[in-house]
Amino acid sequence: MAIKKVAIYCRKSREADDKTTASIDGQANSLIELCEKRGYVYDLYSETGSSQEWDRPEFQKLLSKIKHYEYDAIVCTEQSRLTRNTKHYEEVKEIMIKTGCVLVTPTSITDYSNEDQMFSGDIIALIEKREWQTTRKRLMRGSRESAKKGNWMGKKVPFGYRYNRDTKNLEIVPEEAQIIVRMFNEYVSGKSTTTIAYDFTNEGITNMQWSSSSVARMIANVVYAGHSSYGRTKQYKQDGKRVTERTSTEDQILIMNAHEPVIPQDLFDMAQRIRNERNSRPAALKVGKHTFSGLVRCGVCGNIHSFQNANGKKRITSCRTRTYKEDGTYTTCTNGGAYVDDFRTLFHEYFAQYVDQLEQYVHLMSDDEIQNFDEEIKRKEKQIEKLNKDIKRVQQGFVMEIFTPDEARKQIASFKEQIASLEEQIEEMTTENNMSEHDKVSARLENMRRFLIHGDNIPENEANDILREFIDTIIYTKDGNEINLKIIMKQ
Repeated sequence: MAIKKVAIYCRKSREADDKTTASIDGQANSLIELCEKRGYVYDLYSETGSSQEWDRPEFQKLLSKIKHYEYDAIVCTEQSRLTRNTKHYEEVKEIMIKTGCVLVTPTSITDYSNEDQMFSGDIIALIEKREWQTTRKRLMRGSRESAKKGNWMGKKVPFGYRYNRDTKNLEIVPEEAQIIVRMFNEYVSGKSTTTIAYDFTNEGITNMQWSSSSVARMIANVVYAGHSSYGRTKQYKQDGKRVTERTSTEDQILIMNAHEPVIPQDLFDMAQRIRNERNSRPAALKVGKHTFSGLVRCGVCGNIHSFQNANGKKRITSCRTRTYKEDGTYTTCTNGGAYVDDFRTLFHEYFAQYVDQLEQYVHLMSDDEIQNFDEEIKRKEKQIEKLNKDIKRVQQGFVMEIFTPDEARKQIASFKEQIASLEEQIEEMTTENNMSEHDKVSARLENMRRFLIHGDNIPENEANDILREFIDTIIYTKDGNEINLKIIMKQ
């Protein structure tokens, strides 16, 4: 069969570095030269991916076109560029046999429909797989040895540090490290991971998506005490999906004092003791997301209250948050728990009062108040109109030689800056206020009424979403048998 139209396939195995990028360029250059010498018409496919992965985009695109008989041959530097996976090799071979496609390398042409050539290809596949396994083991040994020397081998640099390519180690980022120090201090002072994440999010602390789980992971991370760990998890494919599982203790490497710590060891140890105490509490028949999830804050210590099932009833747990002192002793929050039914009854009473007040406010809103937004827009537009006239006045003054060129330029620049600021304000107001204040309050009020009237019939997760639209937090205290609430509404 005459080979006319071919697909050049180039693959690099690792994430791009200078050497690997040059390698794939080298593959492409040598194969293009080969095709041009032999008179092949070619398309080029190039990508980064493991030889064990089947779902490589360019590779799958190439196979799809082969199935449609668009190519006479695949051209690559060696058979292993296609795959080193035995199962995948058999699939590729079957496709190429069915379509009459052959494999071209700089040293050979393999037609898998020919028994002798197919046998040679099978032997090469076995040898290349063995080479890959040997190389993989060698790389893993090298990584472990490098980790034992204290070099940073993690894939992701933790918040609070940066990676130094020269030292192969971590360096502290001062502004981020301050946040980590604060996090640990607040945690050992009794704040929960939920509260810390809530506070950090509200304060707009950037560079992280703050959540209870992300704070908990950071509290447990030995890297902040100056140590480095490697090999805690392993990954493998199962039923086509990547599975991650924890390794045994003997397979893990912990390097003490591998880099500069963000926090002292005693603070880290105290945080771990508190973490273990909290984690060792009974499962408390944990409740999923419900109507008041994340909204009930302790009026004594400020932590978010959790919920549990007790004797078939949902209950707000007693707070019991510990506040640690410098000498290691602590005090325990005494805010008591309550049944959710009792809490809900009182909440509805307080909430209904607020809704009544809001309804009165809506009725009392005057036409003047409703029109405030439009009037403010008109006022700013008049200011812009005046500034444009001022610019023309300065331009005329320049022509009449009242202003020097420098004076005219400065005044016009100042006027234009004011105009730009006013236009930006108008745009922001238009974006934020495409409904009048009256419409906004009315829409909010409608959702509140919906909750009061139908709250018992709305799924709890949906009811929680509705409450979060307008409630910031519910301050809860219990003194003896008396429950006190303070509802903090969002602005």
